[in-house]
Amino acid sequence: MRAPLWVLGGLACALTPPILLGFGVPPGIALAASLVVLAIALRGGSVNALVLIGSCGVALGLYGAALRVSGLDDAIYYRFHERFATWNARDGHRSYLPGVRFHEREPYGDLQILTSEAIAEPRDVTFRTDSDGFRNDADYAGEPWVLVGDSFVVGVANSQQDILQARLAQRGVRAYNLGHPGGPLDYESYWRSFQRRRSGAARPLLFLFEGNDFPETVGAREPPHWWAVLDRHVRGATAPFTRLATYRVTRSLFARVAARGDLRNGREVLVLPLAGTRQAFFTREVVGARAPELQDMALTDAALARLAPDLAAVFFIPTKYRVYQPWVAPGEALPDASWRHLERLCDEYAVRCFDLTPALVRRSEALLASGRFTWWRDDTHWNGEGIDAAAARVVEVLSTLDADPGHR
Repeated sequence: MRAPLWVLGGLACALTPPILLGFGVPPGIALAASLVVLAIALRGGSVNALVLIGSCGVALGLYGAALRVSGLDDAIYYRFHERFATWNARDGHRSYLPGVRFHEREPYGDLQILTSEAIAEPRDVTFRTDSDGFRNDADYAGEPWVLVGDSFVVGVANSQQDILQARLAQRGVRAYNLGHPGGPLDYESYWRSFQRRRSGAARPLLFLFEGNDFPETVGAREPPHWWAVLDRHVRGATAPFTRLATYRVTRSLFARVAARGDLRNGREVLVLPLAGTRQAFFTREVVGARAPELQDMALTDAALARLAPDLAAVFFIPTKYRVYQPWVAPGEALPDASWRHLERLCDEYAVRCFDLTPALVRRSEALLASGRFTWWRDDTHWNGEGIDAAAARVVEVLSTLDADPGHR
């Protein structure tokens, strides 16, 4: 018995969003496309609409097969963490896929793609995640300290043995890595979900990066409540599609095309000589370091106010340009707007805050004589040496916190 034509039309409409999501089309557009397919079914016939969508489904399958055969589904990512980033529907925030075990040679950092200058610094990267999708070798096991922050806590551009958690472990400090790229609202979400699922006396250490937390530029925003609820449900429903190679490759290609205009005019990256090498600096971070005052700090300020009662300490991570400015632009007097702003907030909310800049500058100066650095030359992120310098300072701070019985 043949199915009624309206059933075929309905099937075509129902298949439209998931197929288009698989191609990397935004959810709103994918859903709206169902109305277009409905119009085709009404005017051209349900069979024609179903054939059209069926053809798109076949094309999606061929696309995925071509990516796998060609290896483009792996080669498209220029930073290891992007292929594993996903939406964690259970906890309502972004994280990585759980149980990842990955090793590969990363050909260059995040700034090479933004400049035509040959600054690539290849490195071998091992990347592992726990069952919650955070970058740990094992699940949380009662570690007394929880590291909360963005890609600097994650250790983007670095191998597992060099990330902050590992460098702290080498100094006898047990800590759990609760970092993922984002902004202050994301950091708050990571910590709150951790609190809901874990009991104990773990104390969070918050790391704020001058480059995108002063002001917040890359993370979640503060939407109306109804929109936040809707967004959470949409993200949860579409998360499986975002893990498809077809989705990820398409979105990555669009992002690269969008960046080409800035690549052509060379505005995104400033390349300067330093100790016999060419070091790349992200122009946006250079501009931010030079700003005499801050604007649009509402998100960071509000998130810190809510987190303050829980925080054991806050650490300020400077940009690469701030650390190396004494050598690449010795005549320049950089303002200190971001750190001063954080100091004022910490005083207001009675939280202990610490600036990692002096420790990183000292380590950088010690390494320059041998042509070594605390940042990757082709990246906005610190390398193992920079992380080690930060870890040494964090250990010093933690020893004072443990010695202070009156501290939260």
